[in-house]
Amino acid sequence: MRELEDLSWFPAALRDFQTGSIGFLVTRFRVYDAFVVYLRTLSLTRQPMWDLCSGSGEAAISIFKGSGRFTALTLSDKFPNKAALRDGRSTHVPRPVDVLDMRFERGTCYTMFNALHHFSDAEKLGIAQRIQESGATAFFVEVLEPRASCLLKVLFVTVAGTLLLTPFVRPFSFWRLFFTYILPVNLFTIPFDGIVSVLRSRSAQHYQALFTSAHPAIQVHRLKNGRSPLIVIRIHSNP
Repeated sequence: MRELEDLSWFPAALRDFQTGSIGFLVTRFRVYDAFVVYLRTLSLTRQPMWDLCSGSGEAAISIFKGSGRFTALTLSDKFPNKAALRDGRSTHVPRPVDVLDMRFERGTCYTMFNALHHFSDAEKLGIAQRIQESGATAFFVEVLEPRASCLLKVLFVTVAGTLLLTPFVRPFSFWRLFFTYILPVNLFTIPFDGIVSVLRSRSAQHYQALFTSAHPAIQVHRLKNGRSPLIVIRIHSNP
């Protein structure tokens, strides 16, 4: 089963509403705070940050600003969000960027926030290998785990959060309100994709076994973040 937002026929406007809502929720509830703290503890060479599968870009922008560890930010997605947030220090790639086909560059740190579960295990390994071979580095952060408690939390947040917080999502859109309160398509599509995402998620132990068996230089950490732990996959470049 795949998320609706991954399907080419899924209306672009509904996809933009969905990624915008998720971006708003994760930043307002400070879901990635533990990752920002983790970044600050690392001795990193300052380099550009290229975000993959950016969606609305809100999560990447908040982490870029909060960590202060990168020189510039580029946002990219296979389905670019036309209503994505704009920030003076970030650049949006207007064309579709498919992670499975793109070319990675040395001296760049690639990030992916809550999107790795969209790929098969073989695709995850292929992405990691190509990043290493290019001489680049990466941080992939997942907020979901295959647990019943996570499923219930996502279901509650996507339904209640969409109902209560949609008027505050920026950029403001009357169409977003229409498809939430008048013709409530968002109340189906956003929770549906949230449920599918949990079902496609993997545990830290799974990622540990998947990556370190093939790529010993890849590190997997599970960070405590209140009731929303984060799984961080750190990819080092090959010497």
